[in-house]
Amino acid sequence: MRPRKTGGGAFDPAGRPVYFAAGAHLKGTAGGNPPAHVLVAVNELPSTAAEESNLIPHLDAGRKVLLDSGIFWLTNEHKRAHGCSMNEALALPPEQIDGFGKLRDRYLELTTRHGDRLWGYIELDQGGAENKRRTRSTLEAAGLAPIPVYHPLNDGWDYFDELASSYDRICFGNIVQASQQARARLLHTLWERHRAYPDLWVHVLGLTASELCLSCPFESCDSSSWARMLRWNNTRTETALLARTGPLGERFAYHQGGHLPGAAHADSVQMCLDAFAATNRVWKHATERLSDLGGPHLPAERPVTR
Repeated sequence: MRPRKTGGGAFDPAGRPVYFAAGAHLKGTAGGNPPAHVLVAVNELPSTAAEESNLIPHLDAGRKVLLDSGIFWLTNEHKRAHGCSMNEALALPPEQIDGFGKLRDRYLELTTRHGDRLWGYIELDQGGAENKRRTRSTLEAAGLAPIPVYHPLNDGWDYFDELASSYDRICFGNIVQASQQARARLLHTLWERHRAYPDLWVHVLGLTASELCLSCPFESCDSSSWARMLRWNNTRTETALLARTGPLGERFAYHQGGHLPGAAHADSVQMCLDAFAATNRVWKHATERLSDLGGPHLPAERPVTR
């Protein structure tokens, strides 16, 4: 059976790998060196005004936009309100999550209106496998083609095979709040399972491009950490071949003195965006060099010998 094609008229299956920039600091980044690929969440677009300022300019500028459903934000809100863990909140049926209906209605509006211009749009992945199947079936019956989400800690590996054999793209979750050790184990297991589906596009949710992208390659990821020093007044960590090398220090957070009001912040945003673009180029270059040297993106599975 041929895998179902997920929605998004701007998707290019040959354009791997891709690192999507996420976060509120994407506002007003039309000048300088804006990111070519951005992730915007439905919860960031609650009104027509927000849609016109935070989504449509990206589409009009020709950027590839991945629309996130906002479920991660919604379950975080529910978790804080009810004192449960994130994994517990993610496993609840949609009907038990505060605000799900409102988010679903806005999701339907945005995907119906902009689906052909988006790179893709992520399903409303609330609940375990059964709930996700039910919600996705409703969306598909409405003419949409969302990208399914697989949560390894909740769904079991049989569900991965179900999605991988049925769709051309899937998202991989449970990464954001995982420790570095757990993250490495999850991604290496993903890579091994991915080898059985070499044409599958896997997008890892909430992962900053790092050396893990080279040791267990996949097709795309997203992160808001490119703006970390602006959001939390942190030092900026530089990388070499995607691996962290060390901090630049707090003096690099803002350019001091001699600028018009607001220019210091704009300069800092642009520095972060330049570093983000460089990371994207390094990842793509390393992947292409591997191909030049004859290394396949996903080596064929080896039979297990006992």
